[in-house]
Amino acid sequence: MKQLLGMALAAMLAFSAQATELPALNFITGKLKDSVANLSDESLQDLMVQHFQTMRLMDEAGVWAAPELAYISEDLLPSDVSIADANALIDQMAFHATENPYMVDFFEAVENESFPFLADKLATEQHVLPAVVAYAMLQENLTKAMYNDWTLMQVLKDLWVVAREEAGIYDNMDAFAKAKLTTVELPISKYIEFHSTGEVPERFSSILLPINILEAMAVDTKNGFTKNAATGAVLAANNPGELPARFSDDGKAILITSPKPKEWADLYAVWNMAFVSHFEYFPFVMVKLMIPQVNNINAEPEAYMYNRALALYSHLHFSYMGQADQLKAGIEPMQWHDRSFTEIFGEVNWESAKHYEKLVLREKLFGF
Repeated sequence: MKQLLGMALAAMLAFSAQATELPALNFITGKLKDSVANLSDESLQDLMVQHFQTMRLMDEAGVWAAPELAYISEDLLPSDVSIADANALIDQMAFHATENPYMVDFFEAVENESFPFLADKLATEQHVLPAVVAYAMLQENLTKAMYNDWTLMQVLKDLWVVAREEAGIYDNMDAFAKAKLTTVELPISKYIEFHSTGEVPERFSSILLPINILEAMAVDTKNGFTKNAATGAVLAANNPGELPARFSDDGKAILITSPKPKEWADLYAVWNMAFVSHFEYFPFVMVKLMIPQVNNINAEPEAYMYNRALALYSHLHFSYMGQADQLKAGIEPMQWHDRSFTEIFGEVNWESAKHYEKLVLREKLFGF
């Protein structure tokens, strides 16, 4: 029954995505589905297990690192996980991408572009995309679990503080990586505090969030991606504070309100996707922004940054632990960055940033 429901959902969402007539999005969706088409359900589960082990949430024998994780094991790693589930998630990610007009603008802009370097990577490193799909499934499940039970954040933080020391990740981190970990773990600690006390400071994130954006802007500027850096400046200038920070009605998320919150979140998503595209392993980084728990924002866009922070926190540990393991094993890291891809993304984003600024100005002048 579960598989039938999953297939029905996949078919419905696939129709919705196809109806938008975005060939570039359909191409990516197709590549992701093709990558897992010949996998067995067991192989897909094995890939998810490997990712959990990389994150130090499961040991080599398949035992969860904490009883709290074992208790929700069916939520994190369902025993009946299937390729149908993977296809359904891929379709959901595609569908929610079409709900972001700035994302649509990007896919339309690259429709007639060719990226021979990335095409070669897709052809010659076919093991990457199945691992990306499995990681997307892990990220969706883990982020949703943190959202539904905030105490899981404390469990994970306690595990990762120890695991980071044991893996020796600090020895191989550059200044940006160290700063990023600090500025991501700080709000996670604040989330735990707010949930514990039941109180949220009204100005929460009005300083932390612009700092986070400025960090990425500095890297973009250094690397010559000036238009994407300029897009970040627009986001930072329109920082939270339109309404006081507060709990969502269900008490599970911290809401922050920037000017035109849905459009701000849409712009942030494409800006951040362009930023992370300069990483050599960017397909893994991008999926944390595309999973439904993060990118399904129509109903409550002010919860976007909360969910995004949860996903980023776990992703940083997947990334840093994975890099430490590769270094120890002498494995060459991925090299998928295509400069032309990042440049086009930034160019489209700058046009979107100017559109967003006009919307904000119109609202200030005319109230809509």
